[in-house]
Amino acid sequence: MSATTAERVDAPGADETGIAARPRPTRRWRSAVNLRGLVFAIGLVLLLELLTATVVSSVYVPRPSEIGEALVSELQRGDLMSGIGITLGAYLQGLAIAAVAGVVLGAALGASELAYQTFRILIEFLRPLPSVALIPFSILLLGVGTTTTVAMIVFASFWPILFNTYYGVRAVNPVAIESARIFGLSRRQVFFRVQIPSAAVNIAAGIRISSAIALILVITVEILTRSGGLGYYIVRMQVAIRTEDMYAGIFVVGVIGYIVALAVAGLERRVIFWNSDIREGGDR
Repeated sequence: MSATTAERVDAPGADETGIAARPRPTRRWRSAVNLRGLVFAIGLVLLLELLTATVVSSVYVPRPSEIGEALVSELQRGDLMSGIGITLGAYLQGLAIAAVAGVVLGAALGASELAYQTFRILIEFLRPLPSVALIPFSILLLGVGTTTTVAMIVFASFWPILFNTYYGVRAVNPVAIESARIFGLSRRQVFFRVQIPSAAVNIAAGIRISSAIALILVITVEILTRSGGLGYYIVRMQVAIRTEDMYAGIFVVGVIGYIVALAVAGLERRVIFWNSDIREGGDR
């Protein structure tokens, strides 16, 4: 046996053929719970409890334990649960409409330069308008209620999805499109099999951004119009100087935002399974 062969056989990790086996890639296991963030949050709550019990003494700054008691009490009474239901209903309706409209129109504008140039002036005129400034107009047109809330959510959430979809479709590698055409795919097939899958990451990013914007808008509209929901609940508690209940409502809004972020991230990993950064959690 030659020296070279002996070295190959004796090499660490070599198999029966004498060829060194490649190290298996280690799978990245990610905990379902962000332990570091959870520990930090608990520590922050304990610090606030200590400060509000010793240093800060104000009826407008209740202790976290008092907020927790108020939260449990309000959930048992059902008043807070009713507000959560109204808010989530408007939120999901508005975000769903914005997602469908933004993806469809953004893909159409991205695939057709003529369509984009036709609607460009209108888009650039409407996009900078603050959604809050349109609330009085929406109330006059649609009245006070869920319809106005949903309309404002759609208007505010529509633009990130539209532009992310547009730029995602426009950024598709021209070589990929030409290769698909060479293989005999029609323009429609290229659009659905090449351009849309390639733009999926951008589309998901737009929906992720809009999911947060939609929650901000639903609470804002409910506070200003007092049409029900969590926003109206927070205002009622503030007027009644029930600060513990008010902060409990604000806490619920934050919890909903966190759950929505986790849900969107999980759905993104399942749908866009071919993107390694998303699948392995590289963007989180």
